[in-house]
Amino acid sequence: MGNMSLKEKAVLYTLGMVLLYALAVGLWFFSQQTAWSKAAKTYQRARDKYRRECTLIKEKSEWEDRYAEERSRMPLFERDKQTDTTWLAKMDELAAKHHISISQRQAGKADEAGEVIELPIDVKGWEGSLEALVRFVHELENTDDGMFDMRSISFKPSAKRGYLKGSFTLTCAYMLENGAGGKRK
Repeated sequence: MGNMSLKEKAVLYTLGMVLLYALAVGLWFFSQQTAWSKAAKTYQRARDKYRRECTLIKEKSEWEDRYAEERSRMPLFERDKQTDTTWLAKMDELAAKHHISISQRQAGKADEAGEVIELPIDVKGWEGSLEALVRFVHELENTDDGMFDMRSISFKPSAKRGYLKGSFTLTCAYMLENGAGGKRK
């Protein structure tokens, strides 16, 4: 650099500055491209969510009709009535009908889910054949004599040949009367 002319030095410094500006513009462009693609993904997610919500809004009356239908089939109990004995008796009746032997059972604590009450029944010991179990569970979940949901079930081979034994948790759903008139809301 010592024997370069002033003009050559000015051209070299100008070229260096142009390269630095080009590098700065390139870095800015690539950082903006990353931000742009991130914004595009966020926009896509928001647009998809908006479309799903519009679909749900369009289907609102259908969902309200389905809810009203299910609600009308929901068993209704007086506010002060103990419901666990009713549900235990119905479960025992269906179990006996399908040759499922229940040795240990206990109603849990009722839980309110909106206007619906859910009562879990923990069965720690049952025994029966696979076919009897399938028929029992099918009738529980399809009976018009209550609303039941088999939340969990576990089983293993029993000492009796062809039988299974295990435990399950059954949830019973019902509603309480409104009070004064005794009717649903």
